[in-house]
Amino acid sequence: MKLIPLGSSIQRRSERVIAAVAVTCAVGALIAVVPSSATAAAVPAAPVAAVGSAVSPGPLEEGDVIYQVLVDRFADGDPTNNDSGAGEYDPADLGFYHGGDWAGLTDQLGYIADLGVTAIWLSPVSAQQPLSRDGNEASYHGYFTADFATPNEHFGDATELQALIDTAHGLGLKMILDVVPNHTADYLAGTSTTYSPTTYAPAAPLNTSSYFHHTGDCLFNGTESQTQIENCDLGGLDDLDQANPAVSTYLTSTYRDWVDMGFDGIRVDAARSVPKPWLASFQTAMGVPTFGEVFVGDIDYVSEYQDYEWGVLDFPYFFDVRDAFAADVDMNTLSALFAQDYEYPNPNRLETFLDNHDRARFLTWADDSYQRLRSALTFLMTSRGVPVIYYGTEQAADGNGNPNENPIANKDNREDMESFSQTGTMYTHIQRLTQIKAAYPALQVGVQREMWTDTTVYGFSRRVDATAAETITLSSNSWDNQTRTIPLRAESTIPVGAVLTNLMNTSDTVTVASGGVTGKQITVTLGEHESKVFAPGTPVSTYTPAARNTTRIRVHFDPGYGNSIAIRGDEYPLTWTAGRGARYIGSNTWEFVAERIPAGELFEFKALINDVTYSTGANVVGTGGSTIDIYPTF
Repeated sequence: MKLIPLGSSIQRRSERVIAAVAVTCAVGALIAVVPSSATAAAVPAAPVAAVGSAVSPGPLEEGDVIYQVLVDRFADGDPTNNDSGAGEYDPADLGFYHGGDWAGLTDQLGYIADLGVTAIWLSPVSAQQPLSRDGNEASYHGYFTADFATPNEHFGDATELQALIDTAHGLGLKMILDVVPNHTADYLAGTSTTYSPTTYAPAAPLNTSSYFHHTGDCLFNGTESQTQIENCDLGGLDDLDQANPAVSTYLTSTYRDWVDMGFDGIRVDAARSVPKPWLASFQTAMGVPTFGEVFVGDIDYVSEYQDYEWGVLDFPYFFDVRDAFAADVDMNTLSALFAQDYEYPNPNRLETFLDNHDRARFLTWADDSYQRLRSALTFLMTSRGVPVIYYGTEQAADGNGNPNENPIANKDNREDMESFSQTGTMYTHIQRLTQIKAAYPALQVGVQREMWTDTTVYGFSRRVDATAAETITLSSNSWDNQTRTIPLRAESTIPVGAVLTNLMNTSDTVTVASGGVTGKQITVTLGEHESKVFAPGTPVSTYTPAARNTTRIRVHFDPGYGNSIAIRGDEYPLTWTAGRGARYIGSNTWEFVAERIPAGELFEFKALINDVTYSTGANVVGTGGSTIDIYPTF
């Protein structure tokens, strides 16, 4: 089904095409004169008029919380659109379509709204080539575009998409469109300029090979220039030439039609591979904020893109924060990260995240530690930027325990949504975080300033200087309690004697005392892998975190210098194929902690030396939610 032009008249669409041509013609001038950050990333004042019946909550803005959804993996509302007969549907294989669609997502919008997020980032909506060129992967993710102007039949039709947008708007949820202007599916083999057969090509008007670059696949071997990055085929996908007026006009006009359905923001796929001036002209034409994917950890490189777009996905943040919270890397790396915030035009518009569809699930890196994830989510939701929560995180999705990311994690981290429970520990934790973020302006738009940094503890304040609204976040990645006496910032107007409440456990308070380099300080104790968020005054509401369902396996044995203890078992996160490393806690005792094993459930396990040599005797039977001490022999 073709997407019907959504203007009020054919004349309105024609005027928009003319405007798009003008934008395209301006690209040459944009290349010659780099826009300033004050203007290039600004969103046009004129709003985009949605055709739906529900009023939009407004454009994407600072303070929003984004929920990223892979539509195919979320909920199946219409089984009739699952299989088109091209071999693309196989719910037993994570590389193929599984049946999720816009109707299913619409059915679950209440679940998403109740989580407290404010925006939904959808998978790309356009029609896809069913399979990759080699047939080993289907286009369930939305990045093998065949026809930019047509809805993906597996997700539904334009009417169902409109219903999704309108229903979301009615619940106060903004909608973010994922656009793919860099490439189509892989129709041209290598550097070929000929479609073979001629029918294996993108839909008109892009079935013209001169509209593409023909430089071959991107190598990403460290020697490529920016020009090469913008002209090569990303993963073999045919690279569009945005400098061609016909290409630019088509992409701009077609995506504007989608936006006019009521989208409130745009995520630009592979933004690094698109000329920066074109990104700026595209945002201007769309009339809503855009943020680009710049898959690089170098702040010097990534920060430049915010001169051309409202925001940018903060990969430098991702790499450093994941290391600090999932792998207990030196917390001083966070200090170095935020010390470079001055390079961005507006750090509060950076899209921050812990994992996504191209990176392994956080829990696979964190040894399935729920406490590490809770702490990291607290940090994510209270530090500067617009946080993005990847679907399933609120259900402790584990990515099948697969940490592989070479070159991207494109299978296990894209599992089906298996539960919509609203009572689980991670769902309720995120609910509390979205509640406090909505209630405290400092957590939305406050300036972030460092308060403390050492190897295991990091802290910052966020303050709205115009109103003196302030919050303080402190995090530890240690297994042991950490106590610090921390000076308040010189900018802080919180007085001596003020009582600060931990918003993530309102029975926990500290009092500002005299002393320290600024004359005011607080003494705080952080538990194992804990983050606390303090604010003065009466908290928005009382909150007591749910009790942890902790299973502790303690192995009492001396494996000898340089050796270690691992645990294997039959209840995930334990498996019989690979062991979980136990942590040495002293007195010849090694410990592994898990929260995933249900309380009262029986499971079997064994200890190993170096994850190679099994202990002797029968498997040990343990009970979920308990502490199990064993004294093995080898």
